[in-house]
Amino acid sequence: MSTPLFPLDLMKTLVAGVQAGGFAKAAEKIGRTQSAISLQMKKLEELAGTELFEKQGRVLALTPSGETMYHYAQRMLELNEEAVTAVRGAGVAGEVKVGMSMDFEHTFLPNVLARFGRAHPQIVLDLHVDRNTALRTKAARKELDVAVLFSNEVKAEQTVGQVPMAWIGQRDLAWQRDEPLPLLLLEAPCVFRDAALRALDAAGIRWRIAVTSPSLGGLWAAARAGLGLTVRTALAVPAELANLGDELALPALPEIGVCVVEAARTPAPPVALMTRTVTEVLHSQLDI
Repeated sequence: MSTPLFPLDLMKTLVAGVQAGGFAKAAEKIGRTQSAISLQMKKLEELAGTELFEKQGRVLALTPSGETMYHYAQRMLELNEEAVTAVRGAGVAGEVKVGMSMDFEHTFLPNVLARFGRAHPQIVLDLHVDRNTALRTKAARKELDVAVLFSNEVKAEQTVGQVPMAWIGQRDLAWQRDEPLPLLLLEAPCVFRDAALRALDAAGIRWRIAVTSPSLGGLWAAARAGLGLTVRTALAVPAELANLGDELALPALPEIGVCVVEAARTPAPPVALMTRTVTEVLHSQLDI
């Protein structure tokens, strides 16, 4: 008996449906009718030789086999994108100056480097991990070719998605509501710092700055030590820390844009390849 081949279009529909929270929501996104999607998923189950979905009330959920299929579907789509990028960029050489927000240094950045390095070993990378304000300045001065940063002040086409800010701290943080809230903040100017102070002032919650630092690593160390709360996004929070906003009944924070900013209007081929890789990994890993 020959091994069945899972078509990529079926994998794409499966991933889109799961990430959208249902195939009805995914129908418009992928340009298919619900009946067409149902036929695709039935075909996928036939190829798999097992049920991938089960009814849970009115919701169609993944079975254990469906969870496994979803995991492999994501990997297949990522590998396909990597192959496309590698083939289209075969023979491209040069250098790319890449700027990356400190928030992504230990999570998102290694995945970008691994994928890009495999596909384009002949392109030299000059990496700059820095604060968002510094990255925007360097990109404006063309000291960077492409920068990945948080901002609500760039062009819409440079924003990949919006993510909420969050109050981050140690799970057993000791704070009484009649005391000023201890804050761990980057030095000004900082969009996260400004958002935190505005939200607390609007809610009438007293606060004090317990720690300032020029680096995110300093804030994470202070948070692990239980010295207070910082404000970032939940995209790259160390495992020992958590979003404590609901638990401590703190005010809601605004969303912030995840942005990919190119310095040149018409980027050179190596830069265009890096931008493509960065955007693909953002969508697949961060689900935005």
